[in-house]
Amino acid sequence: MILQESGITIRQALEMDCLDKSKIIAGHNGIDNTITRLNIMADPDILHWVNEGELLLTTAYSFRKDDIELQKKLIMECSKKKLAGIGIKIYPYIDGLSKEVIDLADALGFPIIDLHYATAFTDIMTPIFKEIFNKQATLLQRMEAVHNDLMAVVLKGGGIREIIRTLKQTIKNPIIVRDHHFDEYIYHADRNETIDYKHLIERSSLFFENNHENKKMDTKTEKLDILDERSVKKVMIPIIVKGNVQGHILVWDIVRPISNLDKVALESASTIIALEFLKKSSVYEVEHRYKLEFFESLISSDERRKAAAISRGNIYKLDPNGWYQVLNIRLLNIWDSDKKKKQEPLDSLKAKFILNLEKILHHEQWHGLMISKEEKISILTMFSNEKESHHRTKKYGNRIERLCKEIFKEGNFVIGVGRNYGGLEHVYKSMNDADRAIEAGILLNKDKMIYFEDLGVYKILCHDSLREELNSFYQQTLEALVAYDRCKNTELLKTLQVYFETNGNLKKMSELLFTHYNTILYRVQRIKQITGRDVDNAEDRFDLETALKIMKILKCS
Repeated sequence: MILQESGITIRQALEMDCLDKSKIIAGHNGIDNTITRLNIMADPDILHWVNEGELLLTTAYSFRKDDIELQKKLIMECSKKKLAGIGIKIYPYIDGLSKEVIDLADALGFPIIDLHYATAFTDIMTPIFKEIFNKQATLLQRMEAVHNDLMAVVLKGGGIREIIRTLKQTIKNPIIVRDHHFDEYIYHADRNETIDYKHLIERSSLFFENNHENKKMDTKTEKLDILDERSVKKVMIPIIVKGNVQGHILVWDIVRPISNLDKVALESASTIIALEFLKKSSVYEVEHRYKLEFFESLISSDERRKAAAISRGNIYKLDPNGWYQVLNIRLLNIWDSDKKKKQEPLDSLKAKFILNLEKILHHEQWHGLMISKEEKISILTMFSNEKESHHRTKKYGNRIERLCKEIFKEGNFVIGVGRNYGGLEHVYKSMNDADRAIEAGILLNKDKMIYFEDLGVYKILCHDSLREELNSFYQQTLEALVAYDRCKNTELLKTLQVYFETNGNLKKMSELLFTHYNTILYRVQRIKQITGRDVDNAEDRFDLETALKIMKILKCS
C-alpha cells in the first residue's frame, strides 16, 4: 500500500538543492503529488514495469522531434499509471515540448519537470531517495509507537474503550467500534468533546441493519456519510475473528482529514480488538455452557443430579424457596428458502434476541436464567413470592413477545408459558407446562404466545400418557361420522362443529352454512343416527364436543 506519509511531494522535491535549477513547466495542479520512488527511463517500454507514485527521470534524446502523438501517448500512459510526474532533460536534445503536450499535461494535472541538463540523475536520485527513506523510517517509528501504546493498554488489562481512547490521541476523530455478535457500540467521549455520538450510532445502525451484507464487509471501506447536511468521509475497518467479520471500526473525518497513517493505525488496532472480541466471546460461551448444564440438571428426572443443581443455585442467585416460571420459545422454519441469503444467521438472531432481552429485563429488575439450545430458547424467571409471580408474568410475557416479533420478523416462532411453582425443585414442572403449551399452540393453531394456564380442557387432553385413551374415545364417538362424510361426500362433521360454535342455534347454523333450515334439522338427525349420541342430551353433547377437541389433537399430531 502506497502511503502519502511515506514520500515527498513534487513541490517539496523542487525545493531541494538537487532540483534548484529545474522547474515545473506543465501539470501544475499535480504539484502536490507524492513521490515514493524514482526510476529512469531509457526506453518507453519501461512503462510496463513502473509503479504508482514513481517520479520518472528521462531525457528527450529518444523523443522524435516531430512525433507529437508519441509524446502525448507517453504523457497519457504515465498519468494512467498514476506516476507522481516525469522529469525530462529537454535541452540540448530538442528545443522544447510542443504546446499540445503541455496542454495535455495541464489538463491531466500531470507534472512535467524540465531538468537542468548539467545535473546528473544520480545527483537527483540520491538526495530524494534519502529524504523518502527518512520519512518512511519516521512513519515506521510512529506506527510502532501507536502499536506499542495499544498493546500496553491490553497488557494493563484495558478493554476496547481504553483502546479507542488511546487511538484517538493519534487520529483525533470520533471512533466507534461496532460489535455485530453482541449487537453493541463501544466508544469513548472526551470531556470537552462536542461530537454527537448518539447520532453517529443511529446512522451506523441504519447502515448495518438495512442490509445485513454490510456486516460482512471484509476489507477497508470508505464511504460518504451525511451529517448535519454535509458530506463526511467515513472509514470502516473490519474486525475479523476466526476468519469471520465480527465487527467494524468506524471513523469519521469530522475534526481533521483521515490520513493513511490513521488507516494503518486503525488496521493495527483491529487485530488487537479482534483478540478482545475473541476473549469476550469465549467467556460468554463458557458461561452459557455452564448455565445450560445447570438448567438441564435442574429439570432432570435424576434426583441426585437435580439435588446437586439446586445446591449450586446460589451461583446464579436463585433462591431455593423462590417462585419460578419457565417460558420457552421454539423457532420454526426461521427462513423461507428464497429469503435465507438476505437474513441474518439463526445463531446471530438468537444471540441478538438474548442480549436485547437481557437488557430489557435487567431494567425491569428481572432475576433468572436465559439459555439457548438448537432452535429453542428457555427463560427461567424467579419471583420472590406467588403474588409477585401472578402480577409480573403477563408483563414479562408481553415484552418477550414484542421482542420476538421485532427480531424474528418472519414470525415463525411459538412461545409457551408454564405455570408458576414454588421451590427450585419444581422448575421441571413449569418446563413441561411450557413445552405442552407450545405443542397445543402448534396443534390448535393458536396465537404466538400460549399460556398453559389458559388452555382449559386442553391441559388434560394434551398429555402424552392419554394418547391411547383419547384415540379410543374418538373412535367410539366421531370416527363413524368422519367415515360417512368421506364416503358420501357430506358435511355432517362441519354441521356438528357449527352447532357448537352457535350454541345449538339452528337458525344461525342455517345462515352460516347457507343451508335451508329443514336441511339442518335433517343433518342433526343423521348425526344422532350415525354417532348414537343425541345433542339434546347433556352428557351426549359433552361427549361430542370433547371428541371434536380430541380430533384436532389427533389429526394435527
